[in-house]
Amino acid sequence: IMSEKNDEIRKIKKLMALAEDTSASDQEIQLAIYRANKLRIKYKIEEIDLFDKKGSLEDVVRMQLEHTGIGYIHWVLNVLAKYFQCETSYAGKINKNDAKFYIIGLQSDVDVCVPVAEGMVYYLNSVLKDVQKCYVGDVDFRIFKKDYCKGFANGLKHQLEQSLIEMNLQPKYELAVVGVPAVVKEWANKKTTFKKSKSRYETDEEAYKLGNQHGLEYEVERTDLLEN
Repeated sequence: IMSEKNDEIRKIKKLMALAEDTSASDQEIQLAIYRANKLRIKYKIEEIDLFDKKGSLEDVVRMQLEHTGIGYIHWVLNVLAKYFQCETSYAGKINKNDAKFYIIGLQSDVDVCVPVAEGMVYYLNSVLKDVQKCYVGDVDFRIFKKDYCKGFANGLKHQLEQSLIEMNLQPKYELAVVGVPAVVKEWANKKTTFKKSKSRYETDEEAYKLGNQHGLEYEVERTDLLEN
């Protein structure tokens, strides 16, 4: 199995070299990126396997977001962060509006992820604030927020997975991310602890559907950040 994985890594590196060839046409670049990503997903090959992006625990950083919010937003950030090869944590009660959020990863990944995460927390806070002003549902609004965030996380996850499969990316994008570096996972496991919250069994199906739709539609801007 290891030999087969090494063979696929060599194939991916050849495709990556083609994608970076300045003499290649846009179609050749697009095809090379598409094939490389298909292999990475199929054989679960992480960037650490391709670029020796190992680092040590000392290289891992944790950055706090400026925006706070309902703790359930952590579910959404967890989906987003993995797209940037990062992990997340939060401090505070999950059903309160003053939870603090953190992005964990290698410095270069965190620098790219944090501005996107800030924008997402701001967006979610704004939407939930507007909905609350005109809320006419029968269940406690805290239930609405919980299921909205759960739905948003699911919609966002589906959107990002589809972008990897369908390659809705321009050739100038770097190869899509499919895994968090092992050293970041290790740091997160050692440094963060999660307490189980008392679950509210009541659910709001409409809130979940609305959140899911918004997650599917949310535009994760990554290229602009990489270019700036």
